[in-house]
Amino acid sequence: MLYNIGMVDFLNNLTTWILYFFIYAIVGWVFESTYCSIKAKPPHFINRGFLFGPLCPIYGAGLVAVAFFLQPFGDLPPFQKFLAIAAICSIIEYFASLVMEKLYHVRWWSYKNSWYNITLNGRISLMTSIGFGIGGLLVLDYIHPNVEAFVGSLTFGIKMAISVSCIILFMIDNYMSNAAASSVKHALKGGKVDLTDEIKRYAFNYYRNQTRKTRRLARKILKTMKAAQKRAIKELKGTQKRIMKHTAKIEYLTKKHEVKKEIAKVDMETIPRKTEKMKKYKK
Repeated sequence: MLYNIGMVDFLNNLTTWILYFFIYAIVGWVFESTYCSIKAKPPHFINRGFLFGPLCPIYGAGLVAVAFFLQPFGDLPPFQKFLAIAAICSIIEYFASLVMEKLYHVRWWSYKNSWYNITLNGRISLMTSIGFGIGGLLVLDYIHPNVEAFVGSLTFGIKMAISVSCIILFMIDNYMSNAAASSVKHALKGGKVDLTDEIKRYAFNYYRNQTRKTRRLARKILKTMKAAQKRAIKELKGTQKRIMKHTAKIEYLTKKHEVKKEIAKVDMETIPRKTEKMKKYKK
């Protein structure tokens, strides 16, 4: 009984953190896509991130890590909390950039083009680290308590259902995005600038091309089936003609044979009569 209660408590706590991750991943995607869409020239919608869906997992991971490690130290001075948040988020961003570049041989983001910015291999920068620190501080002090209250108001069953559904969709999206990104590493290999937009565009085109290939394959199969059907009908008609031709020939030969039999029968009947007449004539 105690074991079951302990397991339920563990799962309840686990689903709570899973929901935190997905909530902040969605919030991060909204922020990142909005910022980049406004910044683009001309302004247009940009779907940022590695995934096709409205998620930026790096934001989810960063804010969950911040909440997990710093929430117990709620009495830290704001400046120390700011430095800790900036450090945690920068470490996550650096290693996320490094791992993704090693996997796909493509630079997903880079801060090297910012002349006013201090960067570390273009993977993290001073300005973004400051931004993460300020943003994380605001989230931890003002937004997270509301998110915590909302998630806490959900029953264990609802949290479990939402968590499982989100994980399944997340895994499907990861699989599709990984398949598309694996094809990108050959087309955009070795890039050292921010290629997120190009990668996303290439990934979408990858699946569009896959759809086109499927349609072309279906049309090709249909065309082949129609051609085979026409050949079959043509061969059937030819076979019917040959059968009719052979049938007519057989009927002709049969009738010819019957006529010959009739002639032979008539000859057999008339020969004795002629023989009698010839005998009478000799006498």
